[in-house]
Amino acid sequence: MEEIISEIQLPEHWSWVELKDLTENSKDDIVDGPFGSNLKSSEYTETGIPVFKIQNIKENRFVDKNINFVSPTKAEELSRHSFQIGDLIITKLGNPLGLCCKVPEKYPYGIIVADLMRFRPSTRRVVDQYLMYGINSVIVQNQFKAITKGTTRPRVNLTIVRGIKFPFPPLYEQRAIVSKIEQLFSELDNGISNLKLAQEQLKVYRQAVLKKAFEGELTKKWREQQTDLPDARELREHIGKEREEAAKNSGKKLNSVKPLTEVEVNELPRLPNRWRWVKLGELTDMTSGRAFKKSEYSSHGIKLFQIANVSFGHTLWDDVVYLPEEYLQKWPELVLKEGNLLLALNRPLIQRNLKICTLHKSDLPAILYQRVGRLDLLSEGLANYILYFMQGPFFISKFEKDLQGIDIPFINKGKLLAKQVPICSKQEMQAIVQEIETRLSVCDKIEQDIETNLEKAEALRQSILKKAFEGKLLNERELAEVRGAEDWEPAEVLLERIKAEKAQNGKKIH
Repeated sequence: MEEIISEIQLPEHWSWVELKDLTENSKDDIVDGPFGSNLKSSEYTETGIPVFKIQNIKENRFVDKNINFVSPTKAEELSRHSFQIGDLIITKLGNPLGLCCKVPEKYPYGIIVADLMRFRPSTRRVVDQYLMYGINSVIVQNQFKAITKGTTRPRVNLTIVRGIKFPFPPLYEQRAIVSKIEQLFSELDNGISNLKLAQEQLKVYRQAVLKKAFEGELTKKWREQQTDLPDARELREHIGKEREEAAKNSGKKLNSVKPLTEVEVNELPRLPNRWRWVKLGELTDMTSGRAFKKSEYSSHGIKLFQIANVSFGHTLWDDVVYLPEEYLQKWPELVLKEGNLLLALNRPLIQRNLKICTLHKSDLPAILYQRVGRLDLLSEGLANYILYFMQGPFFISKFEKDLQGIDIPFINKGKLLAKQVPICSKQEMQAIVQEIETRLSVCDKIEQDIETNLEKAEALRQSILKKAFEGKLLNERELAEVRGAEDWEPAEVLLERIKAEKAQNGKKIH
């Protein structure tokens, strides 16, 4: 820790202190939660004294969710591990640990669990908000990292925490720094809110593009310029013949698909001239993968394409599992190809976004796992058209109603293939895909810019804290104003005065 702070040159009138110096009695004022067996989940109640857990504590903020309670009698038994208004709560476990927030006014008294620490600062020495920001700054966070370096499950003990070095300015400067931080954070938060609003507006725009595309609006002028467009009925008949031919060549029984009745078609939205409504099963079949056992997995070889690898319009390989290479010959019907359209069959919808994607060369070689559906399209040139349609609002609203199961919603093959799809000529399908991609590529660029700016905003937040606790946040005018106060005193004078008062009162100096 000495190496960390040796690189920082504090301003004149500042001092390095240890966290224990910012309390009246460090052994009573910096404590952790009760040993696990002293507070069991079976002792939680619906009402009573609140219990803070590690998931409630974030950087500079309290997350008011899933609060448990204990009886007043149990809270009295655990009073050493209690908190009150003005206290800080710090995480003692996790990665990153050392996250700190203030006790919210909503909970004036309560108990912490074993994986938290309660810090009760001395208000005559330190401004609690300054201390909170300081603990969350890179200066203190780097010390927490140094303490836990090399451990598999990061955790700290209180003695080491009490000895963490902390940059300590005069009280007046502490207040001015807090005021400046909060002003800058407010401006930053406003900018972040605007960026997140823009993100939400992009989602709405994307859905509007997809809606208009499959109503024929995006290609209306294009259609008017064409003179010999075939009717979608011809495409339907052509695909039907391809379907029969494929079944004949494979020797597989042809799944019967009943076309939409006239009554069903009349209940659907009106389509442009030469378009037709068909069932998805008239355009594609679906193959689900196999439940390969973990004992079959390999350290390398063929990727096993699981639900975790299907994201919203693209593949996701954060979690990769392999099968031996010989499985390509062993399970040829499950071998995936470039351009395959894949759908998550379990939990396929997340916040009305469908987990569906197409495969690219970089995703291969791969084999299909259970509960992922491969749409075996019956004619070429349909994949992107179907991909975009299935991500649009019409399909999502119909699809959502047919999900089964509560804990793990899923779609079955029959209901999926019965979904209605608008079709047109393949020429117009290509034009529709082009119109969609032209617009969505602009969305993608804007979204990437937003993500970049959000990342910069978070980096700026830490930069503000770093400058603050190196004494570089206040400008000369602000410093002069603070130091011009009648009762301003340097940090070292404040510390010596408090030590003298404690010695005079016969108290132990910590």
